[in-house]
Amino acid sequence: MGNLLRDFYLELNPLHILKNSNRGAAETFILFFYMVAFAVLAYKLAIFFLERIRPAQDPGHEYNRRKVLRMGFLILFTIIYLPIFFSSLALLPTVLGLAAAGIVISLKEVWLNMVGWFMIMGGNGFKVGDRIEIDHIKGDVVNIGFLKFTLLEISSDLRAEQSTNRLIHFPNYNIVLYRFFIVSDAMDFVWDEFKVGLTLASDWEKAEKICTQILQEELVLAPELVDQKIRELSKNYLVRLGKTTPIVYTSLEPEGFVQLSLRYLTPIRSKRINRILISKEILTKFKDESNIQIITHFKG
Repeated sequence: MGNLLRDFYLELNPLHILKNSNRGAAETFILFFYMVAFAVLAYKLAIFFLERIRPAQDPGHEYNRRKVLRMGFLILFTIIYLPIFFSSLALLPTVLGLAAAGIVISLKEVWLNMVGWFMIMGGNGFKVGDRIEIDHIKGDVVNIGFLKFTLLEISSDLRAEQSTNRLIHFPNYNIVLYRFFIVSDAMDFVWDEFKVGLTLASDWEKAEKICTQILQEELVLAPELVDQKIRELSKNYLVRLGKTTPIVYTSLEPEGFVQLSLRYLTPIRSKRINRILISKEILTKFKDESNIQIITHFKG
């Protein structure tokens, strides 16, 4: 009985299994379990002590730190563990056969995902926090992995630009197959247009003046902020933004009404709130003007 317990203990003892260079499949799986458990425990302890010694400044900092630490542990333990597993030469043909079969099955997508990851991390890629549109789907990047990236979906309604609270996972090879559009921190504002229809009998000149005043008082981005963003973007791209001040375009439409198009720069995440502010200001100021009538049956 004592010898049986001793043999059972030795079969489960990780140090004994590690010293044995002629391990069988069962012993290898047991050793693999021990190693994974040790790696996870070491990672958790590292995170625990790091948070105690130097807490994260904000959620973004904590996310990036955890991701770097996780990748570092993965690379470190892979380098340490591979020689241990391949030290058992009896299992080498089996391991190589399984690896070859897996490579044959998944080689195309794996390599494309790796190429996509390098493209994402390159100078023309994107990072967590950027807003991108790919394959007609728009969202904020919330995670970038070696094989896939994740978007927090944004509504397809161009007037809203608000989150649907749905996560969408894309394999990295989508970056190779599809073109994508980026709104990054380097240039986080876009042109938007707000259109107002007036009857032909309205005093369009007065309405144009009121709308211009609304844009200049409420929605003008600081010129130095725009210039700073352009300088940052110009480090990698030749950018000529041209006129950056808001403007009101007046046009006579074939359907028989006057259209005012209010064009202005807005931070991408403030697009909807700026439209609300414009709407309220227009309704408030046009309400006191008896010679300005808004029409609502046109497509703006």
